[in-house]
Amino acid sequence: MTVSSYTRAISSEIGDIERRLQALQRGVGKLGTRASSNARNSADGLSDAVALTLSSWADRFRQGASSLSDQSAAFGKDAARYGTAALNQISDETEQRPLIAVAVALGVGILIGMAVHGRERPG
Repeated sequence: MTVSSYTRAISSEIGDIERRLQALQRGVGKLGTRASSNARNSADGLSDAVALTLSSWADRFRQGASSLSDQSAAFGKDAARYGTAALNQISDETEQRPLIAVAVALGVGILIGMAVHGRERPG
């Protein structure tokens, strides 16, 4: 083999290596583009899923707060109705038995006085 044929063979192999490297570079570039696109799509899908989940949780909290508000209003109405009924009952009993009402009031007053007097004693 002469030097010129040897040089041509090496040059041919180098050309073949360069073509293969360029093909590999194009393949890696396409793969990088595809991976970037997939990552972008995945990130978009993930952000959509997170937004949907947070929106769902917010709706649940709003519904829970609304339900709690409705229940509180109903409880307040019931408490007012029962309180009014109790006051009416006490008023009726006081009108029918005034001496018993005075005795109960006196007893409650004595108990309160004893409790207050007991707290005022030094140690």
